[in-house]
This record gives sequence, C-alpha cells and structure tokens, in this order.
Amino acid sequence: MATTDWEASWKAGKIGFHSKALNPMLEKHASKILDGQKNCKVFVPLCGKSVDMKWFADQGHNAVGVEVVEMAITSFYEEQGIDYTKESVPKLPGATVYKSKDGKITLYNADIFSMTSDIIGKFDCIWDRASLVALNKTDRERYAPTLTSLMGPNCRYLLSVLDYDPSKAKGPPHNVPNSEVATLYESSCKIEKIDTSLYHPSKFAKDVECVQTLFLMKPK
Repeated sequence: MATTDWEASWKAGKIGFHSKALNPMLEKHASKILDGQKNCKVFVPLCGKSVDMKWFADQGHNAVGVEVVEMAITSFYEEQGIDYTKESVPKLPGATVYKSKDGKITLYNADIFSMTSDIIGKFDCIWDRASLVALNKTDRERYAPTLTSLMGPNCRYLLSVLDYDPSKAKGPPHNVPNSEVATLYESSCKIEKIDTSLYHPSKFAKDVECVQTLFLMKPK
C-alpha cells in the first residue's frame, strides 16, 4: 500500500493489525532476541503504535521505531501517557523524530527506505512482527538489505512472517513463505526457524489457513 493508503487506514481506524497487548511470540521468545543483555538498542521497523516498544523500554532497553504515519506515533505517546519532544532530523530533510523525555523511546516519522546507520546507528536487536509482511514483494527486495545494513556485529533479528494461500486472501498482511525469507536474507544472515503457530483466522480472513513462523537471524 502507498503512504496515502496507510494514512487513510489510520484516520479511518482501520488498524486491525494493531494489538493492545504484548505480542505473544515476543513474550515467549524475548530471551532469544535479548540474549540476557542489558540496555539493548532495539529497532522496531514500521512500528505503528506497537505496545511492544513500551515493553522494551520498561525492561530497561532503548526502543527505536520508524513509522511513515505521524498519527500512529503521536497516538502511541498519548495512549501510553509518555511525554515526548519533537524535532527535525538534520541528516534527513522532511523527517521528524519524536523522543520520550526519558530517552528510552525514539520514533522517526520517515520512510523506512531512507534509514541508514549514519542516521539511526546500528542495533543490538531487531523486532520485525508486522513490517516485512506489510510490504509488497518488490518492496521486500529493497527492505531486506535496508534492515541488514542496520544490524550490529552481534545483532539478533527476530522476524515473524505469515504463510497462506494468496489465492484465497489478499494482504496486507502479505504471504511471505519460508523460502522467500531464505532468498531475502541468507546471503547476509544465519537463519534459524524457532517457532510456528496457526494465525487465528478472525484476525485475518475467514476460512484461510495461515501459519505464523518466527525466525531468529544473526549476521554471518
């Protein structure tokens, strides 16, 4: 979907992809992405107003998100009751960054494809629950190298994807089979499949079998 389509969805309240609770896969496998480390810098791409970012901050980590819809960012801070500042991004004309006053959460209102390590640095962890699956296939081919360029030397990238028959349902969230994950990431990452579960049909489309798969990836 185009930026204008996402903005329209937010304004219309059509945000079925948003969850008010901590993601169950993250809760179950937090130890794998955090690896017992403290004060991790965690990237949440296409973050929306995900409560997972608040959870990372509450655990003592620093959450950094990128979101193209400004309304999603301001809604996050307002709903979580977090005071924030707003400023421009010197290296990225037209972009704005919203920072919690305690410095634990930093959210960029910008295009994900404009993000470079010169602007936001490298990360210890990446939590990708609803980002890759939100993108069209051609954009996914640009997205993967963008994300891997932000991985620190010991980064742990937790990726959740959905696999279903695309002839029976239309995304987003889009179908991303395991084979495509390998194609996108195997040149730069070691990939480990760590969990699978059925994605509840009521959250997506009725009578469509949808499997959620979780991968843990590390730089080669």
